[in-house]
Amino acid sequence: MTMEQDIDALLAEHVAPDGPGAAIAVIRDGAFVCRKAYGLADLEWGTPLSPDCVFRIASLTKQFTATAVMILEERGALSVDDPVERWLPDWPVRGREATLRHLLNHTSGIWRHDSGELPDRTRRPNLEPAEILKMIAERGFEFEPGARYRYNNSGYLLLGAIIERASGRPYAEFLREAIFAPLGMTRTAPLTPEAVTPLRAHGYVRGRTGFHNARPDAHNWSNAAGGLGSTLDDLAHWDAAVRAGRLVRADTLERMLEDTPLADGSTFPYGFGWGTASWRGARIFHHTGGVSGFGCHMAHLRDEALTTIVLSNLYLFPFDPVTRGLIRIAKGWAYDPPFRARPTAAHWAAFAGRYEGQDGPMVFNERSTQLAIAEDTLCEANDPEIEYRFSEPERGVFQRVDYVSPLWPDVTFRRAASG
Repeated sequence: MTMEQDIDALLAEHVAPDGPGAAIAVIRDGAFVCRKAYGLADLEWGTPLSPDCVFRIASLTKQFTATAVMILEERGALSVDDPVERWLPDWPVRGREATLRHLLNHTSGIWRHDSGELPDRTRRPNLEPAEILKMIAERGFEFEPGARYRYNNSGYLLLGAIIERASGRPYAEFLREAIFAPLGMTRTAPLTPEAVTPLRAHGYVRGRTGFHNARPDAHNWSNAAGGLGSTLDDLAHWDAAVRAGRLVRADTLERMLEDTPLADGSTFPYGFGWGTASWRGARIFHHTGGVSGFGCHMAHLRDEALTTIVLSNLYLFPFDPVTRGLIRIAKGWAYDPPFRARPTAAHWAAFAGRYEGQDGPMVFNERSTQLAIAEDTLCEANDPEIEYRFSEPERGVFQRVDYVSPLWPDVTFRRAASG
């Protein structure tokens, strides 16, 4: 089959012709080798998705926010090692010095506004940005800055405010002047629910009985952490500019892609606005995004000019296996998934239970959908590269499970105490 036929087959596994879908691109040496859309932009009107559609890109916004900070640093307007209070004078230090670096690499320990204390963003009032910043400042630290990595949208809201202070321009205006206009990204901007945006894809969520219209979120809670909309073509311009050093110097980009050192001497594979990974020997920098009605992923290979883009108008779209599929097809890599079987009663006797991790629990039982690929390993039913590796058995019952994914760091969960 041709590359396009392989990509069509890949997307057919994940997109129904009469449901929401995705626009995808594979870019090699600065040119599209595939630029295509699958599924519908509007289910009620039956409008097909187009490669020209505008999507919310959610946390892909972070790479633009981080690059704006580094542009300002190269101009001498700020330093990533500045304490937050230099730019936000009302910021309460509480004996802990959080810097812009900590905000960029998610090690600040500040309160996370999406930690579960507040209602879902689709149910919150769209407070003024200053009110949201005040709310973040009033909460205490979760841990000492630099001690741990914990993904934190609040930190990027603070960075948006700091960009405004250091540049003397509103956040969106500075991004337009410093990034979007010079690169010809004419269709990238904050994408609010009320804006009239030509070719905007409508957002959906999957429910028990089919697809539903996604409720719009309160945009100011996303802002510099996840508020932008964009297109395949604009993101291709962005990729070319990043690779060519048109926005920041090559040495600055290298700093942005360095793994983050932690207080215990370990490192975490995230830099400034990009995650880092190595898969089958290929070094990759990438980011995902998810917000009510939308999901996306953009991955750049570091040692060759190959980039993939996945933009979907379905929340929780499986962008991760689609991205890996696009990279495999573009690289000509063979894919031989392991044999999968339903776990037996003996498996469940060892696997079943509730396990606790840093960001919440994971529960396994006979109603779980995972399939077995080894005596101590389960995988996702539709994505065998996502594994759950069990270990530390005690009296025939595993005490630990590690979530293992090709592009993401392993996450450890431990069996919760009974009772």
